This record gives sequence, structure tokens and C-alpha cells, in this order.
Amino acid sequence: MKMSRVISLTSLMGAIIAVSSAMALAQSSSVPHELRICTGDFALCAASTCTPDKKQIHVNNTTTLFDESQCTCPIFTGPAIADVLGGNMKGTCKPPPHHGVWSLYELNSHIPQEINDWKKNGPKAIAPAFICTGDEVQFSNCWSFACVRAGKINGVPVATCFCAIQENPEAELVPPGTQFITQAGQCDQSICTQYPIGAPFQIDDIPPPACFPIPEEQLTK
Repeated sequence: MKMSRVISLTSLMGAIIAVSSAMALAQSSSVPHELRICTGDFALCAASTCTPDKKQIHVNNTTTLFDESQCTCPIFTGPAIADVLGGNMKGTCKPPPHHGVWSLYELNSHIPQEINDWKKNGPKAIAPAFICTGDEVQFSNCWSFACVRAGKINGVPVATCFCAIQENPEAELVPPGTQFITQAGQCDQSICTQYPIGAPFQIDDIPPPACFPIPEEQLTK
């Protein structure tokens, strides 16, 4: 069976809570997934843009090598959603070697962002969802990938995460121009070609481009 790729806005919000905009709506999948709530430090890359580094990265459940991007992401502490069989996780919430962190997901409407000098609060930290569409749009997938701590920027602890370009939740390569949803850029269309973190889903009741708020949701383990 194949994962459904067309969802309503209401379903999207529930999906984000359960599986980082993807897996809770999975009627099926061609690759294994194991969702867990992990606690402790994690990188929240949802509102980050990324830079291709001309390397390739291995992803669980496929022999395909993906072009790699590097993403600077704020570090949060608390429960977050992981697919411990996805990305390059090893089947457990145990952090990566050398005091690393995983890039995981939680619903958060305010995220420090490089485009606004890493402001922690207020309008410059708002991270609404935006539908990117167009022939040249490209995204990065960081969910459940390993990151290294990179100190602090303007008082915000950050990590450098190594992520897969144009990888969908089934560990498949999708072409440039594939529509996706991102929290990066505060709904500025120009962000869509800067390899922002995204998920390739269509929304059946909102025509792109569209901008809508992300609700807050507290997770408990």
C-alpha cells in the first residue's frame, strides 16, 4: 500500500502532531517506520533553510544516495517526535556519538530563525506553515537525521544537521518542482528555492501558495 499524499488542512494539523506532517496519515508505506516520543535535547529544523554541501548522504531503508545539505537549527529540550527507523537513526532515541543531537519534530509556532537573527520571541520568531510551489522549488528533509552541536548564535544553542535533499517520507527521491510545506521563511515565496526544511504534501482545500498558522501542542511521553 502507498502513503496518501493529498490531505485536508484539518488532517494536516493532526498529522503534524503525530508524525512531523507525515506519518499519522499513512494508510500504508513501502518502508518501515517506528514513531517514538524522545526526550532530551533535539534540533528543531522546521523553520531552517539549508545549503547543499556537494556530498551525498545515506538514508535508512533505501540504497539511494541523496544529495546532502547542511542546516543550522535551534536546539530545544523536551519531548519530540522521532521515526527511529527513518533518516539515519539507529532504532533508538539514544543521541548520536560525540554529544550530538537528532533533528526531531514538535508542533511549535515560534522558532528562532537565521533570517531574523535568531530572535527567540515575538513576530520575528513566528513560524507559520507555507505551501511552496513552482518549477524550481526544492526542499531538505532533516527529520530523524543526526546533527552536531555548533555552540550558540545570539544566545540560541544551535546544531548543524546533515540532511537529505528531495527525500520524501518513503525514502524516495522526488524531482525539483515537487510541492511541499515548510515553516521556513515566514511565508516568503523566495525561501522555496533555498532548500528549506519541508514535507512533500498537497492540501486539497487550500490552493497554493498559502500561509497558515501552526498550533502549539504539548507532547508527553
